[in-house]
Amino acid sequence: MVMRRSEANYDKERTPLPLGLRLFPNQPRNMNEILLTIAALVVVIIVVSTVVRFVKDHITTHTVWDYQTGLHYRYGRFIENLEAGRHRFWGAGHSVIVLDNRIAELVVQGQELITADSATVKLTAVAQWKIADPKYYTDASDNPNQALYTRVQLALRKVVTGLELDEVMEQKAAFGETLLGLVKESARVELGIEVLTVEIRDVMLAGEVKNAFSSVLLAKKEAQAKQERARGEAAALRTMANAARAFENNPELFRLRYLETLKEASAGYGNQLIIGVPDELMALVKKE
Repeated sequence: MVMRRSEANYDKERTPLPLGLRLFPNQPRNMNEILLTIAALVVVIIVVSTVVRFVKDHITTHTVWDYQTGLHYRYGRFIENLEAGRHRFWGAGHSVIVLDNRIAELVVQGQELITADSATVKLTAVAQWKIADPKYYTDASDNPNQALYTRVQLALRKVVTGLELDEVMEQKAAFGETLLGLVKESARVELGIEVLTVEIRDVMLAGEVKNAFSSVLLAKKEAQAKQERARGEAAALRTMANAARAFENNPELFRLRYLETLKEASAGYGNQLIIGVPDELMALVKKE
């Protein structure tokens, strides 16, 4: 006798398994189920990738370091200053300008200037500065560093051209304070920059001017040396004259000084010391 499966049992056996069970290779009943499973996985991957890409395209991340300040703009409009840290923005159109808050150095190199007495000098100045107002620093000028350079350059010309060469060489150490006073206020108000110091680093003279200045300086030093020697000699003469008057007015003082001199002189000799006394000195002693 041949046993046949009922149609109900046959249909029950062909009922598809749940998707979770059909993910395993030993569960699917035929190739169609395998293909459907693969297609479903591909769709899921595409959807997830699209979502991730969408999120990435609409989230902007910027990092601002401790020594920096960030300026946050959206579609060209300023939003806020950003402190140090990581900042995330949702949506499109965000941009961040990062500025360095550390002290910077500006070198105004080799400026050839003519002094009031028509001498040519070449000066190099060094300015230290930092950003005081980040927003104004970016808005005030398309090149604020160059604008600061020009201000220091003009201040140098203003200071030097009003002085003669001798005054420039003598006062160069004090130029820093004068230059700082000329550029500090305008740099802060017009550029958003705080100028900390301005100093003269080098002063160079043309060959002929340098030789002439060296000769003049040497002559001055020689004259000063002669003057100092003359002052020393005059002081010595005054001291000797005062001593002579004191001895003349006080013979006892002369005798005491005479004995002290003999004592000091005899310290370097043997047992005998013979010394003569001028008649003028003896007359001075006997005058009493």
